[in-house]
Amino acid sequence: MEQNNQQPKQFNIEEFTRKSKEYYNKIKPKLESEYKGKYVALDFETENYWIGETATEALAEAKKAFPNKLFYLVQISSPATFSIQSKVIRSILNQNSYGFNWRNR
Repeated sequence: MEQNNQQPKQFNIEEFTRKSKEYYNKIKPKLESEYKGKYVALDFETENYWIGETATEALAEAKKAFPNKLFYLVQISSPATFSIQSKVIRSILNQNSYGFNWRNR
């Protein structure tokens, strides 16, 4: 049996942040004109985004599409920035819930 000896791709938070900001700046005019004050979870790789009234709502919508991805979360038109890590927690009823760790910047 042939084994795959390739190492998993190393995650680089600086690159993730840079590419996420580039994608946000690309779509920022549209988001600011339509969704000012709401939250957006971004995925620069697929160029998808999910809007929510709250950060939790935006991230929960994004996680429905891609449960294992990391997303960049922004409050549209807000000068404050923050990052969020999330993980899916599987309950005994096999329902998903989300645990969040916030870090203000």
